[in-house]
Amino acid sequence: MMSVLPLNFIFSYPVSIQILYFLSSFVIAVAGWNRKMGFWGYLFSSLIFSPLIGLLLVLVSEKKYSDK
Repeated sequence: MMSVLPLNFIFSYPVSIQILYFLSSFVIAVAGWNRKMGFWGYLFSSLIFSPLIGLLLVLVSEKKYSDK
C-alpha cells in the first residue's frame, strides 16, 4: 500500500531537493515561533504534510501572545 504523505516521496528525490524541503520546513517553523502551535508544531506539520501546508497553517493561525 502506498502512502500519500509527501515525506515518503521526498526521500526518492536527489539530496539537493531533500535539503531544500527540510530547510523550507525549518524556515516555516521559525516563522511560526510565536504562533499557537509553536516552533515544533509547525516543523512537524511542515515535514509530515508539506512546507506549503505548513505555510498555510502559519498564515491562518493566531499569535500566541496578544498585545492588550
